[in-house]
Amino acid sequence: MAYLYIKGAMMLHFKSNSASFHSARPFSYQTLSLLVMLMAALLLLGGCSSSSHTEQPAAADSSDTSMSGHSINMDHSAHMGTTTAAPEGSVTAKPADITTEQQTLTGKEITLTARKAHLEIEKGKYLPVWTFNGSVPGPQIEVTQGDTVTVHLKNELDVPVSIHFHGVVLPVAMDGVPGVTQDAVQPGGTFTYTFKAVHAGTYWYHSHQDSLNQIGKGLYGTFIVKNKNAESADVDRTLVLDEWNDPNTHAPDREANTAALSSNMGMYNIYTINGRSGDSIEPVRTHPGEQVRLRFVNAGNMTQLLYINQPAYRVVSSDGEDINDPQMLRHGLLRIAPGERYDVEFRAGQPGVQVIGTVGDSDFARSMRIPVVTETDSDTWTDQQINDQISSQQSKLTTEIVSGWPELDLTRYGKPASSTFNLQQSYDRDYQMTLNMGVSDGQTMYTINDQAYPKADNMTVKTGDTIKITMTNKSVNEDHPMHLHGHIFQVLSKNGQPVSGSPLWKDTLNVRPGETYTVALLADNPGIWMFHCHELHHASMGMMIDLVYEDYTSAYKPDPHANNISE
Repeated sequence: MAYLYIKGAMMLHFKSNSASFHSARPFSYQTLSLLVMLMAALLLLGGCSSSSHTEQPAAADSSDTSMSGHSINMDHSAHMGTTTAAPEGSVTAKPADITTEQQTLTGKEITLTARKAHLEIEKGKYLPVWTFNGSVPGPQIEVTQGDTVTVHLKNELDVPVSIHFHGVVLPVAMDGVPGVTQDAVQPGGTFTYTFKAVHAGTYWYHSHQDSLNQIGKGLYGTFIVKNKNAESADVDRTLVLDEWNDPNTHAPDREANTAALSSNMGMYNIYTINGRSGDSIEPVRTHPGEQVRLRFVNAGNMTQLLYINQPAYRVVSSDGEDINDPQMLRHGLLRIAPGERYDVEFRAGQPGVQVIGTVGDSDFARSMRIPVVTETDSDTWTDQQINDQISSQQSKLTTEIVSGWPELDLTRYGKPASSTFNLQQSYDRDYQMTLNMGVSDGQTMYTINDQAYPKADNMTVKTGDTIKITMTNKSVNEDHPMHLHGHIFQVLSKNGQPVSGSPLWKDTLNVRPGETYTVALLADNPGIWMFHCHELHHASMGMMIDLVYEDYTSAYKPDPHANNISE
């Protein structure tokens, strides 16, 4: 138990989580220092690398079966992250159940099967993972805007699972949150999700049952809704960012990247793009003059700061919503928080290799890099040539150099246009959300308005309400990427300054330390919807509330024996 509590607390420097009870008090740096020393002692004793992953969640609390407000049918301590265990380590002997290549599924009826496998995360290193259809990421589902999509989930794992379609606006019964909208799908069980793909854009799907652990094991995939009237790019690639904890991977040879070191406190030691790291990452191959679209999805728990080493590119979409008339950028930085998606477009230039990578000088940071290779039919690049070029470029693109590149500020990007909401209008509901952390009953909690889920006040609305929400991050050094289910919201201001660029619509908004955002939305999708931090350590430790429609009555009744863990 000491390991589990410390692991949650140690993710403080870079991650986002908000939860606490009414009696929460501020978390002190003295407490953090004590935890650091205790963690070091546990590491020396081998406590952080010897235990295996706990596959069966704690039993649910059968005493609460109501759907009034917090509708979560589970033991509170289990929900608050205490089921997290040290992960299984990688092996070097080639297992029989190797992951397959990611498929692209284009039909309107899809079957996703959750099952175990081993991922060759680095050459000759096989990590035990959980998969959809045998791959990490799971299949990319591609549909056309307006399609009615049917997804059959089959569970061949020995723990319950679910699927949440992150960012997709759909009926609440299809939202995939155990204990809120459905029971978790039991081992050997099935569940069918059916919904209409209303909005075009880049989305993803993942388990929402014990999601800190299950996404961490690989239970996610990508979901692309194509605009039937839009011209397709010549090269269209989805790039899923993630990080992993492998007890059998040693620290990098050199670790000069302060952000990476202090953000994971030794907990994450492998960065991946589409389940591969370093030289194993598949290049983006183009031909001169081709239009390229790169769809970035952050499936991890760390905010990643990427440098885009391109002489001319545009960020055309965020969270599936198009940016109005985006300006051309060059050699810039793009910050992607957990749960966010960004689409970047550019036209391939002369033959050559250019790298898109994580800011940092360490081997650890440099392992997350994407080679963009422009070649002709008669002059192609070998893997060795590509890797040599990347190494050469990375040695020149140091932190000192790229940190001077401009970072994209979405609130000032693109051109203004008429929009749904503004700061001057009156709203039916006006809510404040203060994001912070505290200590209650000896445990670290992440809080919204000094409360920790499930002992947190609901945000109540009724159908047709206009809603204004002001989010302020009081944490000293943690990002809080706040994700709202079932809706998109318009960002109106940042730190008191109105949005001056394109109308900005999001479903996941990264509120950085000291920042305040005001957003607005229309209550047009009745149900009970989660609003939580997508740094899942924070969510599992309390940074969640429910958006509850007063005029909605759910027909769903939780099964007290289903082991529902909503986050």
